[in-house]
Amino acid sequence: MSANDEYIHGMDWAFQHEKGLSNLENYRSYQYNLVHKYIGKNILEVGSGDRGFTAEILKANADLERLVSIEPSIELFSTHAKNFRFPSNVTFDNEDIFNVTPQTYGMFDTVIYIHVLEHIEKHREALDKTAELINKGGYVLIEVPALPFLFSVHDEMLGHYRRYTKKIMREAINDEYYETVRMFYNDPIGMFGSLLYFKILKKKLNTSEGVSLVKNQGGIYDKYVIPFERRLEKFVTFPFGLSLTAILRRK
Repeated sequence: MSANDEYIHGMDWAFQHEKGLSNLENYRSYQYNLVHKYIGKNILEVGSGDRGFTAEILKANADLERLVSIEPSIELFSTHAKNFRFPSNVTFDNEDIFNVTPQTYGMFDTVIYIHVLEHIEKHREALDKTAELINKGGYVLIEVPALPFLFSVHDEMLGHYRRYTKKIMREAINDEYYETVRMFYNDPIGMFGSLLYFKILKKKLNTSEGVSLVKNQGGIYDKYVIPFERRLEKFVTFPFGLSLTAILRRK
């Protein structure tokens, strides 16, 4: 890990310990399904990470005009540079959202923050900045870790500033810029797993034990729990969950 990379924290844990971990394909699809009907054709993705969600967007949006994905961590940007193959209308930049301007990138109809906003200390300012980059009527799609009582060694390692309730999320949203279309908790079963393994047992992902946890319990979670939840959440919205999703429309 580069000493000059202020963004990385422990987000390279899997790459440091062992390659070949599950890609959690069902979970990626589940995340995409939560926001897919609001995704437009001109997209800014904040936080490329391992580029897995970027690839998920492309699966169902082959006709998009362009997708710009930014990643502020030089370590993550470099480590995952060869992950997947993307068409020419998808570009990746090692950039911070606070440095993105309409003059350099133009305007977008969709901005996506999938498990990114919790890494930004000034999250309200980040959303205010985003308002400068999105066309009126466009959407900001957000997923963040939920429920402060779940904050654990896992969150500390990954550099999370917070976990969210609906109240915390609302405080980050400037009503001058945005209308909140939807806000809901998701992944209720995952909440209990996080409570057990990370809060009570204090398991650390950046260890061989943590890697084994992701391979075994994580594989079961992705193969069986996520498809079940995906069907269940079509009919039931729970008052709790491992994550919180927010859909904002630019006024």
